[in-house]
Amino acid sequence: MELDSSMLHLEHLIRGVLLVGATGVIQVLAQLALSHVLERLPSPPQTRYPKFYMLTHSVSAVVILLIGHLLQVTMWAALYYDAWDEFGSFNNALYFSLASFTTLGASDLSLAHVHRMMGAFESAAGMMMFGWSTALLVSVVQRADRRPS
Repeated sequence: MELDSSMLHLEHLIRGVLLVGATGVIQVLAQLALSHVLERLPSPPQTRYPKFYMLTHSVSAVVILLIGHLLQVTMWAALYYDAWDEFGSFNNALYFSLASFTTLGASDLSLAHVHRMMGAFESAAGMMMFGWSTALLVSVVQRADRRPS
């Protein structure tokens, strides 16, 4: 029994690290999409309508990064629902995943005891991804607000 428990913990540790890595891959893809969009938009300080393009850059960044986070949350929810049949419906799994990813927590739902470590992994991944997104947003706003030299 002890060996089975150790193997299960090791499996969860490996799966958690892999999912955190996959979460990071999705974040990189969102960052690349954001870079692509911003390269296509005129630089705000160099346009006739800098405030409009500053708004466009900022809102584009928020929407693209939010889509990335929603994909990340959906990936975790798929694990809970499809792989482990947790929560009875995909909608509940998605709610739990979003609550874990944002570190809010879902007081009305919880993972089975054997899978609870994954919720902690998801919360750790969410904190890192939101920090990364915040850094990207700050960079976008600083570039959009740069005055021409």
